[in-house]
Amino acid sequence: MKLSGYIKKIIPLKLKLAVNRYLFTKKYGFLPPPLFTDMGGYEYLLDAIIQQKICQLEGDFVEIGAFLGGGTYKLSKLIDKFALDKKVYAVDVFDPDFDKTERGDGKTMSELYNFQLKGKNQYEIYKKTTKDCKNVITLSGDSKKIAVPCQKISFAYIDGNHSAEYVRNDFYLVWDKLVSRGIVAFDDYGCDLLGVTEMADWLISQHSDKILRTWRTPPKTLFIQKK
Repeated sequence: MKLSGYIKKIIPLKLKLAVNRYLFTKKYGFLPPPLFTDMGGYEYLLDAIIQQKICQLEGDFVEIGAFLGGGTYKLSKLIDKFALDKKVYAVDVFDPDFDKTERGDGKTMSELYNFQLKGKNQYEIYKKTTKDCKNVITLSGDSKKIAVPCQKISFAYIDGNHSAEYVRNDFYLVWDKLVSRGIVAFDDYGCDLLGVTEMADWLISQHSDKILRTWRTPPKTLFIQKK
């Protein structure tokens, strides 16, 4: 490709990124993290937290599956925006080879993570992304072996190991501490990770008497709000 052709191609991309950065900042009141650090699209979570007035509830935020820290950063800065005395407890094993759950295409989640990392160190990127997030407490380790040390939870996001066994474990890690009208959200619901969808549906059926409502936002986020 000639230099002039390259310039014509790259300038519209930079312009689009700049516009998206401006719109994000205008809407949420803080700068976004580097684009590649948020694979989950946390804007859906931020919108739900704001619309459901979760920040007005007692309890901290819990994130199970932080990966590169972009979502952790967004939750942290939202708390800062409202000047709240809350913490974000970020749980991750920080091992891209840990999740061997197969997707519909036969590839594993660990292959996806390693492709995204391209040989870089996951934990180092996470630390760099969240270095200015003073309200984040990082719990490094297997979520089956970790106890979240807060007394109450107002919002939890589950995007850790995608096996049904871990989805169940991670739900119960936060459910009993979730306050009334608090939310548990699942990533990868209704897509090609069947264990996530089937287990989330089972959990809803088991706790229907304690659930105020459930809803989905495209393409793959499920919200469960407690009575």
